[in-house]
Amino acid sequence: MASRSYIQDEVKIMSRGGAYLTPMKEHHIAELMDVLSKENKRELVLLGYQDIGTALQDMYDSSEVYIVRNKDNDLVFAGGLWHDANEEWPQMFAMFSYKVRENFNLLARGSKMLVNFFDQTQHGMSMTILSEYEFMLDWAAWLGFEAVGISANGPSKYVEFVRCNPNKTNVYNSSSRPVTH
Repeated sequence: MASRSYIQDEVKIMSRGGAYLTPMKEHHIAELMDVLSKENKRELVLLGYQDIGTALQDMYDSSEVYIVRNKDNDLVFAGGLWHDANEEWPQMFAMFSYKVRENFNLLARGSKMLVNFFDQTQHGMSMTILSEYEFMLDWAAWLGFEAVGISANGPSKYVEFVRCNPNKTNVYNSSSRPVTH
C-alpha cells in the first residue's frame, strides 16, 4: 500500500472495481518516477530526454494529466492529453508502472476509465506508440484507436493512431462541418 499521506485527499473523478482516476498533482512526479516502467523510461530517452524527472515535469506542465490507482493505492499509470495548436485532436499518452503486465484487468479498467472520461469533452484523440511495443499497440486497438500510419524519429518507428468519439458526430475537417440553425 502506498504510504503517501496525500492519497486520502485525492479526488476520485471516476472509480471502477477499486481503481480510481484522479488529477495528477506535482507531488505525484516523484512517485511516478519510482514506479515508471523501463519501456516508458527508454521511450523518454528516445524522445531526447536525458533526465526522466525533467520529462515527467514537462509532461505535467504542458498536458492535462491524470493518474489511476488500484485498490491498494498503488499508482498504476499516469495518462492524459497533450494539446498542440497545430493539431485538431489532442494526443493521448500513458506512462505505466513497472507492474503493468501483472494485472491486465486493472490496466484495461483504468484505461477505459480514462478514455470514457475524455469522451465527455473530446470529439477524437490521436496516439503515437513505438512500433516494437506490440502489447501497447494491441492496447490502443482495444481502446478503439485505429492505426493510420507510421512515422519515424531517428531510427525508431512509431505507429500513429486516431480514435473518433463514438458518442459524437465527427467530421475530420471542422470547417466542413454542417451549419445548424
